[in-house]
Amino acid sequence: MPAKRLPLLTCAALALSGLAAGAAQAESPTIRATALAGLERTDSAPGTGAADGIYYGGQLGADWDLGGVQLGVEGELGESTASALVGTNRARQGVFASAALRLAVPLTGQLRVFARGGYAYHRISYDTGPDFSGSGYTLGAGAEADLSGPLFVRGEYRYSDYGSTVRGQQFLGGVGLRF
Repeated sequence: MPAKRLPLLTCAALALSGLAAGAAQAESPTIRATALAGLERTDSAPGTGAADGIYYGGQLGADWDLGGVQLGVEGELGESTASALVGTNRARQGVFASAALRLAVPLTGQLRVFARGGYAYHRISYDTGPDFSGSGYTLGAGAEADLSGPLFVRGEYRYSDYGSTVRGQQFLGGVGLRF
């Protein structure tokens, strides 16, 4: 295992143990499902220009109310329409996946701000040559607003580093349901 991933894995293990301890004292979690879409920019070869496209995906999550804050986990799977020429080779953005922890703070009864961070995976396909599969971390922040009943909207910014020289930024909006 590369040495640079050890601190990330250690932080993830500590965060998960804290989540488990806090969740054990909380009520049962609120489950949520979200459809996401927005602008995505991936720089797959710094200096040659970034690929811009439309990101779309789905997310499942669970939140525990810890009295004043909500602690959660979320998993996401998405894709992008972005592609760019790298030399004479076309790079097409492929699968994005993440597993993240989330901390949300209610501002009002219907509005929350949140920060999220965790593991990220991304695949880039090339017309010629080997594809890129990279993993690293993702960090982001945003807000959620309840609409009616279980329906909510969400907006966020996120930065991801997939290792090597591949990085991405996303500006996303979403609509979801709580169960």
